[in-house]
Amino acid sequence: MKPLRATFAIVAVLFLVVLAVSPLKDYLREWKKYQTGYNSLVAGLPQRVKPVDIGIRQVWVQKLDRVDRCVTCHLGVKEPALHAALEPYRTHPRIYHDVDDLGCTFCHEGQGAATEYRESVGNVKYWDRPILPRAYLEASCAKCHRENDVPGAPVLNLGRKLIRESNCAGCHRLEAYQKQWIPALDGIGEKVNRTWLVAWLKHPKAYAPSTKMPDFLLSDEEAGTLADFLLSFRTFPREAVLDPLPAALTSPGDAQKAKLVELGATKFREARCISCHPINGKGGYVAPELGKIASKVGEQWLYNYVKQPKRLQPGVLMPRYRFSPEELAGVVAYMESEFVDYDMEKPAPHTPDPGFYEKGRALFKKYSCGGCHGLPGMARAEETGPDLSAIGAKKLYEIDFGRSGIEQTLPSYLKTKLLTPHVFGESMKMPQFGFREDEAEAIAVALLGNTGDRIPPDLIVPATPQSAFAPQGEFGKLVDDLACLGCHVMNGRGRLVATDLSLEAGQARRTWIEGYFKIPYSLRPVLTERMPNLFLSDGEIKTLVDYMETSFIADTLEHAVPSDPTAAAIGRGLYYERYGCQSCHQIGAKGGYVGPPLDKLAVRLTPGWIFHWLKNPQGLKPGTIEPNNNLSDAEADALAAFLLSLK
Repeated sequence: MKPLRATFAIVAVLFLVVLAVSPLKDYLREWKKYQTGYNSLVAGLPQRVKPVDIGIRQVWVQKLDRVDRCVTCHLGVKEPALHAALEPYRTHPRIYHDVDDLGCTFCHEGQGAATEYRESVGNVKYWDRPILPRAYLEASCAKCHRENDVPGAPVLNLGRKLIRESNCAGCHRLEAYQKQWIPALDGIGEKVNRTWLVAWLKHPKAYAPSTKMPDFLLSDEEAGTLADFLLSFRTFPREAVLDPLPAALTSPGDAQKAKLVELGATKFREARCISCHPINGKGGYVAPELGKIASKVGEQWLYNYVKQPKRLQPGVLMPRYRFSPEELAGVVAYMESEFVDYDMEKPAPHTPDPGFYEKGRALFKKYSCGGCHGLPGMARAEETGPDLSAIGAKKLYEIDFGRSGIEQTLPSYLKTKLLTPHVFGESMKMPQFGFREDEAEAIAVALLGNTGDRIPPDLIVPATPQSAFAPQGEFGKLVDDLACLGCHVMNGRGRLVATDLSLEAGQARRTWIEGYFKIPYSLRPVLTERMPNLFLSDGEIKTLVDYMETSFIADTLEHAVPSDPTAAAIGRGLYYERYGCQSCHQIGAKGGYVGPPLDKLAVRLTPGWIFHWLKNPQGLKPGTIEPNNNLSDAEADALAAFLLSLK
């Protein structure tokens, strides 16, 4: 009996210990410590803040099927008095959503049902959605926001922009991103020389650091074979044929050539080609580098392209300049003499491999060149890389981190893959894009937002529908020929490199628009991108302005501004003293450089536009940095009267 009694005694003691440990463990819960600390903190505040009852707190978001207990410890998220407190009591930064509407983990990720810190952040086994690092937090905005410009999410916006510009959809399935096939490679054998093409395929950014073309790390043999394959394509779209060079370019005398080059240099400057094209890294950014163009393309191709760009590359955003035959020859002669790569090796005799075509075709397919470039007879590549439509929900056990040695998280994997894809294995086909670290981080943010989560329709902010605006008639032909939509937006369509023209006739006076087309000038001298001089005829200018006055106008902009000296005097005081407009604008060459100078504003702008702009700048041009000073009608009238008096 004694052994039995001893056993019962030991069991009884253990039972008592368990009974004692259980409440002790509950008393020492981590979250209780935080709640007790919160009550002590608010008790010492000068403001009256209600303490909390000790217990588990949670937010149930039924429409998202989420239960988050983060507020058990993060007790001050909605308490302004705790804006400077330490975590986990600090007030949540200002956001556009209420924690009761979306909870916490919908934006932050993590394990919402947990009540211990380590488990709540999700850094535990079998939990695949750990809390997002602060640098990647904007990824959650992408779950609902489908528009290009998401308010308060600059990193996400940059990432989406880079995905579009880098044509990631050329190789990957990415919802809401369209493939691009520019430039087409039709006639490339008549365009470039082999020496340049091999060097380009080997290392694109060595020729043009700003190019979006990635480096595929080709071997010398691969680059040579692929170049031979591409150079075999010598036909242009719509069976276009290169016009022969004029005699002025084929057999000029020394004196004649010097005059031709001088003429070309003058017209090149007057046309302001540098507004769009960089030259040795200086100039615009919307078109290819011209600094070494003469060592890249043949003279005959260059002559034909400048003469009529869309005949060789339909859809290209290059305007057709109205050069005379002599001026055209001069521009080409100038470019051929000035924009030369003196470091490029002279073309050596080359005999292609007998099997270059099939080998080059295989390389073209292997590296998915058809994902970005169209080529006659070659099928456009479908997606060849991983499906990225739900990459933000990819599980860690599905990722091969190889010998990269990086932190084993999805954000770290994506960022590293974008910066150095081959660190995960030499067999990786993804090319080297040369992204900066902040760019790779921004793209990773945009990709992490692709989670595939089911979002209630009422939470989704849809993408802005694409405009179907297509101008007709002679105006439409000119818009296409001059590539106006390459820099301007018209009724929602185009690229906003320059002014949105949708209300241009309501903004600018007809006489000013006509004069501007004849001799364009920059309204902001500090800007690189400026309107080129296209040398339009009077008839073409009339066609453009007539259409603008019919379509690009709004009756709501009409307004009569007082013209008496008293109003102008009051406006002068408002300009210089009350609102300090001279901080950004110049009058008489005095003032800031942020906005355009306001001299002779009466010659350029309509009174109605000036008045409504002063009242609400963002109402006319969303996103403008012009501040809304909430002027009264009388103040706006007085300021407009002063500006209109500057004749």
